Amino acid sequence: MKKLLLAIILGSSCSQFYAQKTELIECGTDELMRKHYERHPEEKARDDAFNLELSKLIKSGKLASTLNKNQVYEIPAVVHVVGDGSAVGTVNNKSDADIIAWVNYTNGVFSGSSSSGMSSSSAILPVKFVFAKISPTCTATNGINRINASHLPKYVSGGVNNDNTTNAVTASEITALGMWDTSKYYNIYVVKKLASNSGTLNGFAYYPGGSNDYAFMSTSASSVNAQTLAHEFGHALGLRHTHEGFNDSTGACPANTDCTLQGDLVCDTEPMKSLYHSSVPYTCQTGQINPCTSVTYAGGERNVMSYTFCFRDLFTLGQSDRATAQLLQYRQSLINSPVASSTRPNNNTSLTTTCTPTTITNPGNYNIGITSVKFGNINNYSTNYKAATNNFYENFTGNYCLGISKTTIPSGTSTTLTITPGTNNPHIIKAYIDYNNDGQFNETTELVLNQSNIAAGSTATASVTPPSNAVANTPLRMRVIGEYNGTTVTACYIPKYGQIEDYSVIIEPRTLSAKNAIENKTFITQAENSVYIKSDLQITSLVIYDASGRILVNQTNMKSTEITAPLNAKNVVVTVRATLENGKVITQKLKF
Repeated sequence: MKKLLLAIILGSSCSQFYAQKTELIECGTDELMRKHYERHPEEKARDDAFNLELSKLIKSGKLASTLNKNQVYEIPAVVHVVGDGSAVGTVNNKSDADIIAWVNYTNGVFSGSSSSGMSSSSAILPVKFVFAKISPTCTATNGINRINASHLPKYVSGGVNNDNTTNAVTASEITALGMWDTSKYYNIYVVKKLASNSGTLNGFAYYPGGSNDYAFMSTSASSVNAQTLAHEFGHALGLRHTHEGFNDSTGACPANTDCTLQGDLVCDTEPMKSLYHSSVPYTCQTGQINPCTSVTYAGGERNVMSYTFCFRDLFTLGQSDRATAQLLQYRQSLINSPVASSTRPNNNTSLTTTCTPTTITNPGNYNIGITSVKFGNINNYSTNYKAATNNFYENFTGNYCLGISKTTIPSGTSTTLTITPGTNNPHIIKAYIDYNNDGQFNETTELVLNQSNIAAGSTATASVTPPSNAVANTPLRMRVIGEYNGTTVTACYIPKYGQIEDYSVIIEPRTLSAKNAIENKTFITQAENSVYIKSDLQITSLVIYDASGRILVNQTNMKSTEITAPLNAKNVVVTVRATLENGKVITQKLKF
């Protein structure tokens, strides 16, 4: 799929209605977006560019044809239950069982399950929340994190309100008490109460690709039979309200001359008003005339992303396609996150000591730094610098467990290094490898990537070929730097706005043994529900990923000439990449 551009942030807010299965979901989208775009006009520009690009893909028919309709993408989630001092299991501090049941119910909404009240005609949103199994400290977790906010009197009395803190706290005061890496976990906060200038709320979530990415839910909306979390995560997948473009003051219907660029940007959802403004309030409008189409409502009144007095029981195919496109473009880090598995990546290594920064000169939320590094087997996502976590230096070596941060590359052969910058502002990107292992980085001989004016949403790429005199068979430090464009950057500089990350690289000598000098034969084939590999050389690593880039199997430090890798997949095409002991990489596509 063509490269898309987006970094917008959108929230919604909701309040509970009177019936068990009917929710009044009021959202403060317009005001939130207006304020956000005033602060970040560059994100508005990227949002417009994204919508235009996606419009072209929809009109050409390329969007739907490139999406795998049979793939369900797992999203590792952590639910932060923010207590007010109440006992676990009470209304303001829900039990684990309550949280698990609620998330499972929401997964049923995504999958169109009748057990979650969904219509048989509903399209499937191909996502599923899975509770994280590894915590940021590399310990086991059930994906539910309890935060005791009883020391915040305003939270105890009034909960969260970003507009008025006279008797409440802001969302940022809550996230400061605990936020797990947003590139690895989707953070959901359950709080006792949410409010804004418009009144009591049920929740909000941010669109993908922006500088914030998490959801807040009131405890009253965090329960079985509530569609609110599915609605909010719809926003987190870039979906808009079905009444987007409705003019509240004049009552005018949304414009619909180009359904890919107007209204909710989806062509199979009918243009409509917010049904909270219907002529017969508090009444489901099924069977009534839609004043924006002059015909009977065609399901919009029951859409999960609508404002309605009906029970919300469907998504459309257009919404599913749009959500999937944005998922694949902006949430690769969550799709590939290792925290969904209880098996920790093995990054254990010991490196020669070198300079490390101890401070940053301009701490602030400029979204400058590094968000992704790919190099050989290294495949690591991270968050750019954020003041709350003060992550100006990230040492992804040693016992790091939340991504793959070490690799072996061949000497005398090029390996592609790809680095993705932070979410805002132009960057200068540099990378070094300490080839002689002396604990220093030579600005001439050990600088392997040096590129300026890299825009957010783009990447910096280089082909790295180790020199013949590089230290072999020893872990070497690779340093990656992302900084504001125009800043003077050296390997040991003090970060100004950005970030430094360290990784581990082992270089294999090019000289082959007599065994490796023979022409090797490697076979990769499908054996029932497994991938079978046999070679006359030892296989050192194995990576299997699907068409979206999601990693299904990742094994390193292997020394075997025959491997059987079980693969629980159906109706998918996978790519198998096996690295041999001589550095040669064998790639094969298989259909399961």
